[in-house]
Amino acid sequence: MRKAFIVNSRSDSGDLDKFKAAVAGFSEHHKSECEFYYTEHAGHATELAGKLSEGSDGDLLIVACGGDGTVHEIANVLAGTNVPMAVVPMGTGNDFARSIMSENHRNSCEYCVSELIKDDYEIKPIDLIKVESYDAEGNLIPESSAWCNNVASIGLDTEVQFRAKTKVLKHPKSALVRKTAYATSAVGALFGNRGFDFKFYASRGDGRPSESEGSRYTLISVCNGSYYGNGFCPAPGASVDDGLLDICAVDDVGLGRAIFLISKYAKGKHVGLLNIDTFQVDSITVEATGDKPLNGNYDGEDFSGRKVVFTCEPGALALAFYK
Repeated sequence: MRKAFIVNSRSDSGDLDKFKAAVAGFSEHHKSECEFYYTEHAGHATELAGKLSEGSDGDLLIVACGGDGTVHEIANVLAGTNVPMAVVPMGTGNDFARSIMSENHRNSCEYCVSELIKDDYEIKPIDLIKVESYDAEGNLIPESSAWCNNVASIGLDTEVQFRAKTKVLKHPKSALVRKTAYATSAVGALFGNRGFDFKFYASRGDGRPSESEGSRYTLISVCNGSYYGNGFCPAPGASVDDGLLDICAVDDVGLGRAIFLISKYAKGKHVGLLNIDTFQVDSITVEATGDKPLNGNYDGEDFSGRKVVFTCEPGALALAFYK
């Protein structure tokens, strides 16, 4: 199978060097099967994936070489097509990779490249989350609607993500900042605004009412994968191919309780605790109850709206799994 590697040029410099070294070792036969494209600007991965998939004859594997943002861009192009995608993790958190591959693969781009070249993988369909955001008049907001392959959320973690992004942008060459930005930002955000005005509606299979009991929460996460934010684990039991969304809603709680819960939430030990509501659904709607619109993120990309509908679309993306 022909392989097109789309490489995020802003990936960690160490990973880029390792990737280039692995490619340099290809045999002439393997080189003839591969194409390499390095991104030149924001959104370039989307453009490249679009052009490549349009001309595909069914014998093309597009390889996302980068972090969760690169994976998100390419998955949004390939959703609903017959063109499969592979992931070579070269980002800061590589959170989606945590759910679909072993630690050996996630920590070694060379290992992934080697197995791709040897065709040592299996292509399987996985679910995606369809995110549709609406304004106060009920109109769809296209720029805040997309496919989400990993985790979408509304509330505190969006504030955390904003702080983490800011830190990384201020120190783009610091590996330490990249690795600790989310955790340190989470601690800082706890001392700010922790409550957000929204309700959610879902046909639950656990016998609970379809309308949420509260109208103010710390956060709600809608998960296809298990991890986000550089290893935080909102959905320890999530599966990318079970046809269901794993939901975690955290009540609006005081500072002491918030500090306790976030330490559990980070490790995936929060399920069943007081002030935590976890359940599975195939679709869920979150609606603002205050004056402000909802602010959230899907796969690390920001969005907003008065109402947001999250729907699980089974088998929407063909993904290569390493053996």
